[in-house]
Parts: sequence; C-alpha cells; structure tokens
Amino acid sequence: MILSRNPDICAAELDGEVCLFNPESAEYLNLNTTGSWIWNLLEAPIDLDGLVQALQERFEVDPATCRLETQRFVDQALQKGMLAATQMT
Repeated sequence: MILSRNPDICAAELDGEVCLFNPESAEYLNLNTTGSWIWNLLEAPIDLDGLVQALQERFEVDPATCRLETQRFVDQALQKGMLAATQMT
C-alpha cells in the first residue's frame, strides 16, 4: 500500500509542528513532532516500510514499537481523511 497526503488537506507549520485542516469535515488535527515528521516524509508517496525505516533512522526507537506506532498514526490519519492509500501494482 502506498500512502500519500490527501491533496485537499490544508497544512501549516506552527511552532515546529504541523497543523492540518480537512475542509470537507471541518476537522483540525495538530500533529506532534513525530507526526509532523511523518507528514513531511509524505511529501512524496511512500509505503509503510519506507516510513518506518526513515523514522528509525531519525529517532531512537526499536523496530516493533516504531512499526506499531507508525501504523496507528497512519490508520488514524486515513480514518480522518488526512491521508490516502493506493494498492501497489
């Protein structure tokens, strides 16, 4: 599965963290440092493995925890419409 930003989402950086706004649902989402880093990584489409690898290079975290927490973030962002997912071909 390839993950990408929903192009309809408005994003702004405030005090080093990203704030997202979904105009369709009128919902805001404030990202912490790690979530902001993930959002920035998604400037270009990437799969979950690529996200996990990049996060492990940036942060000191064990692989299992990194994968679990990244999957949680992705699931939540997909549910809120902030991200889109397409199947790899």
